[in-house]
Amino acid sequence: MQKSLKMSVSKWFTLASRFGVALLGTSITLSAAFEAQAAYSKPVAHTPAVSPTTLPDGVYLYGQAPKPDELGKGYFVFENKAGKVVGALYMPSSSFDCAAGEFKADQLALMVTDSYDRTANPFEIALDRTSTVASTGNSSLVLGLQGFHKLDAVSKNDLRLLNVCKVDNQQAQK
Repeated sequence: MQKSLKMSVSKWFTLASRFGVALLGTSITLSAAFEAQAAYSKPVAHTPAVSPTTLPDGVYLYGQAPKPDELGKGYFVFENKAGKVVGALYMPSSSFDCAAGEFKADQLALMVTDSYDRTANPFEIALDRTSTVASTGNSSLVLGLQGFHKLDAVSKNDLRLLNVCKVDNQQAQK
């Protein structure tokens, strides 16, 4: 897993460095943001047997920042249906790449399609299982993505990116 993540991030870094975007006088690239996240995407050492392995069906937005649309931060908007995921990895005011994959026991395994040369590269995000205690005293496990914050507000632009990637994924499966 580490090797494929490093190869994917390295390929993203190489490609994105050619298409760097200047934001507020700083060179920002999609891969640079996700390279930092890669340090957090390590396999979970021990997974309790009762842990959830997928999110409920729906549309989700996760970001490297706790707020949406923060310049220089990476975001992942996706739709989950029965553990199968289609979505977009992006940075605000920049390009985006489509991703499709599925939840595995300890990771979200994705194939990311480069928006420039259309090559597909593997990318894994480790799952984060956080124990929470409800007010009744019952504890439960919440599934998240390591290195990402779950954001509640999915914008019109997030939905637009998601729809482009859903169409792209459908065409790729034909």
